[in-house]
Amino acid sequence: MPAKTSFTKDMLIERAFRLVRSKGIDKLSARTLAKDLKCSTQPIYSNFKSMRKLDMELRKKAVDTQLKYQTTPRTRQVFLDMGLGYSQFARRERHLFRFLYGGSKRGRSGGYGKVLKEFGFQNLLQRMKDDPILEGLDEKQMESVLDKCRIFVHGVVFLSINNAFAEGNDDYLKAMLMETMLSIIEGEKAKQGAKSS
Repeated sequence: MPAKTSFTKDMLIERAFRLVRSKGIDKLSARTLAKDLKCSTQPIYSNFKSMRKLDMELRKKAVDTQLKYQTTPRTRQVFLDMGLGYSQFARRERHLFRFLYGGSKRGRSGGYGKVLKEFGFQNLLQRMKDDPILEGLDEKQMESVLDKCRIFVHGVVFLSINNAFAEGNDDYLKAMLMETMLSIIEGEKAKQGAKSS
């Protein structure tokens, strides 16, 4: 009789993540994961009380993947790399992007904001401190800059993945991101100057 395979929590998360990455969160269920693993649903429910718990673990991995894109050096500016990385993440990891940003029914379920704040924002804010372009801004101002830029970049990326721009026009995207990010940073610095005078 063949030895019974035991599935660890990490093994289940990894396999579920691969399914979500290739097919989307809406295609993941306890049954489809069990079928992929060639087992019953019992190991899934003994490791996770519900699929919602597994979804939260998958969100953490998806945010981690997004951060890898955002923290990969592409230019000499950390902050610009964050925006360009976010754009590449959205284009190359469409299923993960839709899972995180609500393009699927399960992507809209609660908890993502908390995951992003805990695992994403804090990491990016730390990196922003090393960017000379942001010199002179305190942490609260950096948070404001990051939040405003995130909203802008998300809109641009959403348009980009829906073919609103010419395919492969990375130079245009880079120039637009840089111009807007500089304006947001200058606006924050101007507010700081107005308070001190």
